[in-house]
Amino acid sequence: MMHLKNQTLKKKPVKLKLFASGLIIILIFSHHQLKSQTSNSDFVRIRLGFDYIEYSGIAFSPDKKTVAISTKESAPVMILDWESQKIIQKFEAGNWNSGSKINYSATGKYLLLQELEYKDFSLNKPRNIAYEIINAETGNTIKKFENVQDVLLSSEEKYAVSLDEENVQFWNLANNSIEKTIHVLGAANAIALSPDGKVLVVSEKISPEILKNRFAKDKKGAKIAGNTRQMVCIYNVETGSKLKTVSEFYDIIYKLKFTSEGEFIIVNQTPEISLQVSHEKISYINLIDVKSMEPLKKGFTSMSINQPAIHFSNNQKFFAINSKGNRFQEIHLYDSETGTLQKRFELGKHFFEKIDGEKLFSDSRPSFTFLPGDNSILIAMGNQLIIWNFENNPKNN
Repeated sequence: MMHLKNQTLKKKPVKLKLFASGLIIILIFSHHQLKSQTSNSDFVRIRLGFDYIEYSGIAFSPDKKTVAISTKESAPVMILDWESQKIIQKFEAGNWNSGSKINYSATGKYLLLQELEYKDFSLNKPRNIAYEIINAETGNTIKKFENVQDVLLSSEEKYAVSLDEENVQFWNLANNSIEKTIHVLGAANAIALSPDGKVLVVSEKISPEILKNRFAKDKKGAKIAGNTRQMVCIYNVETGSKLKTVSEFYDIIYKLKFTSEGEFIIVNQTPEISLQVSHEKISYINLIDVKSMEPLKKGFTSMSINQPAIHFSNNQKFFAINSKGNRFQEIHLYDSETGTLQKRFELGKHFFEKIDGEKLFSDSRPSFTFLPGDNSILIAMGNQLIIWNFENNPKNN
């Protein structure tokens, strides 16, 4: 396995080496590439007969047989049989007006719904949102969380792990009891649990001791950093002890996630709103090496209006991220081997209205997932489901 040298981000096109499932991914960003690779010629819409319902999240089951679809305005969670493309179940769950993100647990036993707020960028203070865990077959509610910062499901599906103020709690889903609590002073918004369940990662406010050491003669700098920056801390789950505080100062961290084999931690961060230099929000994605517990200084950006999502294809050949282009929300597709941007798919509703002749709902939060076969991406946008068949599109040069 190769290792990256730490390197500071530059404003020029940036190369990033990402490690996921043993693959080295090199991302090359340039304005010219984004302009030259639009690919909207091959797509189809899935019509479910619910044109009045707006979708908020989609997720493919681990066995690739069903798609879970969450909705806005308190509409039900729907389960789509992928072979027949028919709705086979509806669950009364996740009844939030703005909708929810939705994800299957590791084997598909549970569905985890995360409330979406109308504005998912906040000031530098813990967010308070709701989560609901339901049985993926029956729709029965297993557990609800109100006003917590984050919730995840452990890989063996035994625990729901929640970040509630400064407490990380391990809930046994079989009997709804707390088996372990790790107190995290200054906990912020995000947690992640390694695939083996041994390492916990938490985003935290910068401690007064670190601020004092880093800004010994700069009280103004210390105040700004304390209000607008955060750090990542790593804990031993068994003992609850802190293994290390990663040395990097990050912006407001909204998502922490281990790569599939647990080698790296993905850090999704956004500058505090008052520090954004324009009306277009920008998010950064960076990595931490788990073995060394050191940050890798390379990263990449997304101009997504809301928090972006990153998805790897099932065969790890591609990965995709949503962002904002010159005019519309877009899905950007990258080749994992070469690291080059292959194609991008524009999500302007007027484009689809022109093609289909229907009035569509506008949406700034597309949700997407790779389909079996890794030739297509399923996208939920507003009141439509779109299959983008990217493999059938020759790359535009």
